[in-house]
Amino acid sequence: MTPTSDAAEPDYLATRLTWMEQVELHMRAHNSAPLNSRQRRRLRLAEAAGTDPWDAFEQVIGANNVGF
Repeated sequence: MTPTSDAAEPDYLATRLTWMEQVELHMRAHNSAPLNSRQRRRLRLAEAAGTDPWDAFEQVIGANNVGF
């Protein structure tokens, strides 16, 4: 018998997202403007420092780059 709960989930829900993909999801959820080169650099530094993707989003992109 095959478990149906796992089979019912789309493949993208079963895969683990990279750190940057998590940040990009936050950006899409908040309708953020595209990243500039300075923000990309700061996000790479935040990732290297072990910062949580959500915290990095708040620190680097912040509310001033979000439009609802």
